[in-house]
Amino acid sequence: MTQATILFADNDRDFLGTRSEFLEAEGYTVLKAYSLEEARDILDHRRVQLAILDIRLTDDTDAGDISGLELAQEAAYNSLPKIMLTGFPNVEAVRIALRPVVNQLPPAVDYVSKKGEEGRSGAEVLIEAVKQAFAEHVRINWDLRIRWGQQGGLLPPVLVSLIYPDLTRKRLADRSGELEDLFRKLFHGYSHATLGRVLARRQGRILLSAFSYPAQGPGQQFVVSCGHRAKVETERDRYGSFVPQGVGEKSINLEKSVETIHFGAAAYRLGGCVVEEALALTEFYHQQPTARALAVIEDLFSSTLRLWYERAQEKRPQPMEAFCREWLGADGGTLDQTALEKRVAGFSQAALAAGVVGLDCLPHKLVLCSSEGGAEFSYPNPMPYLCEERITVSPPTLCGITHGRLDGESVLVDRTGQTWTVDFGMAGLGPLVRDFVSLETSVKLDMLVGAGLTQRHELERRLLAMHHLGEEIDLEGMSPEVEKALQVIIRIRSQAADTIGPEMEPYLVGLLFCAARRFFDYQPELRYTKGELVIFAHALLSAAMMCRKLVSWEDRLHELPAQASESLWIDAD
Repeated sequence: MTQATILFADNDRDFLGTRSEFLEAEGYTVLKAYSLEEARDILDHRRVQLAILDIRLTDDTDAGDISGLELAQEAAYNSLPKIMLTGFPNVEAVRIALRPVVNQLPPAVDYVSKKGEEGRSGAEVLIEAVKQAFAEHVRINWDLRIRWGQQGGLLPPVLVSLIYPDLTRKRLADRSGELEDLFRKLFHGYSHATLGRVLARRQGRILLSAFSYPAQGPGQQFVVSCGHRAKVETERDRYGSFVPQGVGEKSINLEKSVETIHFGAAAYRLGGCVVEEALALTEFYHQQPTARALAVIEDLFSSTLRLWYERAQEKRPQPMEAFCREWLGADGGTLDQTALEKRVAGFSQAALAAGVVGLDCLPHKLVLCSSEGGAEFSYPNPMPYLCEERITVSPPTLCGITHGRLDGESVLVDRTGQTWTVDFGMAGLGPLVRDFVSLETSVKLDMLVGAGLTQRHELERRLLAMHHLGEEIDLEGMSPEVEKALQVIIRIRSQAADTIGPEMEPYLVGLLFCAARRFFDYQPELRYTKGELVIFAHALLSAAMMCRKLVSWEDRLHELPAQASESLWIDAD
């Protein structure tokens, strides 16, 4: 039991030392805290599976001191089983400590007197309570044999670094141990577990395939979402509230969720899907011909997501732009114009240095000069439009239940072309257009490879020439990579027309904010490859082109003298 670690917090040093010796003799590792501050520091930074807290953690002589109980009640630690310890039994404190909480542990799973019980010493009672807490509430499978990916490629330190990229080396060992505890809790009833591969990486969360095996019988296949506890809790709650609860083929069932102080994990079973053989949509797109990619888009929207879109449809009075701004806030995006202008300036320098694009950013205009033949593109600077709320489309907006983050990683495809969605962290009520514009943006910026900026500009130009979503466009003269992307996007738009109608303006507003969000990911302090800079340039160019299309007065600007774009200019009127 050397892996079992207990936080023991008591301000009586002699008592704490003596009781800790009894626990250590039973094989437990005991981390001692002599104050409230020390206890909180251990909880925040060390690997702990159970806490023993003195109810009077600040002053034993103060009958009103319940600082230990208050610590146990803090939301940050509600996933950790706790035993309350006191030499001064108090009926009300016991009632509070053991009060059940919906979907959570109570503040304490047990309440023990330091003096013991009739016929048993305090040490005996405490040891028994600890054993019972580990068996009934900690529930870590110490004997589980785990294979951490192929050739150990997904060892706990690797996964922790994906979830907490800024974690210091000093904290890595404890956080890695805590993540191992998480999987030992998740697969408590099994003898073996194997982590397959990372399917998607989000901010503070990852999705991976996992396989568990009982001592006897067939194994089980899961998609596991793990990461920051709060993020996994949010995803789990959204799954319960919004994901259609189907049965049989294409059902998605939450089998189990577990938590530690810093981590959460949820295991989903995908009905009819052989997870081991399934590919992320991006991988499938790259490996398969255009016809199969088009068939997958059909299956995704007409079959997999059909039940989502048929529920709770309504028209809301808010304009599409208002919803888009909410998305940016939920994704951590900000619309501070000064900061965005600095980001554009930083990108301009990096792109020029890498030989990707020359970018001249004026208050009202962006001029991009591609390195491919010197082609020059001039469009409105999208930043003022985004920050000053100058993009509007008349409401109402058709809303319903959407996946919320549909991209090349959140869709799994099996070898027959059947699709399943994973990653429910953004599922919820909102404009139905969101899923379509999110996936189109992923095709342009994630799946399209090998295309330069001139080709990407031509792709956007042809798409903007469409008058309605179900319209076909000319594919003549495009490279095979761009032609494939165009055909897939046309199919996405056709599916959108069937679901939300053929109007282009709301769709373009959604695309504008998707493109802007991708450009906001650019960080001037980091160094990027030439290929990555092309993607950022495409996102910025796409946003600028859509601004010209959406803002009617911008068309008149092109008829004005040059100084109207570069400085103050007043006409005769």
